Parts: sequence; structure tokens; C-alpha cells
Amino acid sequence: MIAFTMKVDALLSRTRPGWVGLGQLAVAALGVHLAADRIDDHLLQGLLWMNEHMVSAIALKLGLHGIEPDAFISPSAWLALLLELAVDAYLFFSLALTAQDPELAWKSYQRKLSVEAVVVPLVWIPVALAGSWVVGMAVEDKLALWHPQAAMALGWGVAALVGWRLAWTGWKRVVGGLDVPKRRTKGLGWAFPLLLVGALAAWHGLPFHGLLP
Repeated sequence: MIAFTMKVDALLSRTRPGWVGLGQLAVAALGVHLAADRIDDHLLQGLLWMNEHMVSAIALKLGLHGIEPDAFISPSAWLALLLELAVDAYLFFSLALTAQDPELAWKSYQRKLSVEAVVVPLVWIPVALAGSWVVGMAVEDKLALWHPQAAMALGWGVAALVGWRLAWTGWKRVVGGLDVPKRRTKGLGWAFPLLLVGALAAWHGLPFHGLLP
């Protein structure tokens, strides 16, 4: 029985890198999802503004009926979903097949410096921390009726633990997994959508938002 247990333990140990990677990606994906929910709202407002100030005026001049506002709900939702999936895929490939605990060095980072090397680690911080915060607040919500103060303390504790064990280690893997670029402009095309998601995740997904004026 002891020998069998040891074999099972060894097997689970070999699969650990995969599970850790999934956890790191899942935490970041939670933050991306939170940001995408806000992008959906902003896109809808933008489309409604365009419809009111541009499309409807053109339609009126042509003697046509304008577009109903409800028609923009589905397109904005689909655009936000496609952006969310694209960013998730980008972060997945930034994390996949990287060392579990890389040694980070400034000289090594300087050789890898590019737009991607700045943007991806910068975006990983807010999305992964926002995902950690979501997990912590889910724990707090579940226990709030039992004991509000204890639930709050436990929620903060879980958020900190997830941030340390998954968000931080995932950031190290992303930075350690950077390649030496052929051009310093590598990743320029992804910079705006990634920074947009990161900014919204920071603004709407981290607890300091309510402390700002």
C-alpha cells in the first residue's frame, strides 16, 4: 500500500506543472473576463452614440428608417467576447512551455526588451491580481451570512494567497519565457488591446478603485 501511494504521489508530482499553469492562466482569465464585461458596456455606448449622431442622421437624409438601439446589444457583446478570447489566447501562449520558476535577471531582460516584453508583464499584473481578488471576494460572499468580519478577513487572505501562489508565479513565468526579439517593435500590434484590458482590469477589478476620488 505504501509503495502504491508513493507511485501515485510521484505521478501527481509529474503532472503538477500542468495544473499550476492552468491555475495561473485561470486567474489571469478571470481578470480578462472582468475587463471584457466593461468593454462590452463601453462598446455599446459607443455604438449607440454613433447611431444617434451619425447613422440616424444619414438614414433620415436618405428617407430610411434608423437602426433600433437594441440592435447594437448583440454586436457589442460579440466584439467583447472575441477580444476576451484573443487576449486569453495571447496570455496562454505567453505562459505555455515556460519554466516553472525561472531565474530573472536584468541583463537577460535587457536582451529581450521589446514592446511585447514591456506590455505583457505590465498587463499580467492587473489581470492576474484582479482574478485573485475575484476569488477572494467569492469566498467572502459565501461566508458573509455566517460571520461578516471573519468572511472579510478570510476573503482578503484567500486573495493574497492566490495572488502570491498563482499571479506572482505566473508573472515570473511570463517574464522568464520572453524570447530575444528580431525587432524591438515585436508585439506592437497587440499593445493597444492588451493595455486596454489591463487598464480596465485595474480600474474595475482591484479594491483601490473605491478609494480614488
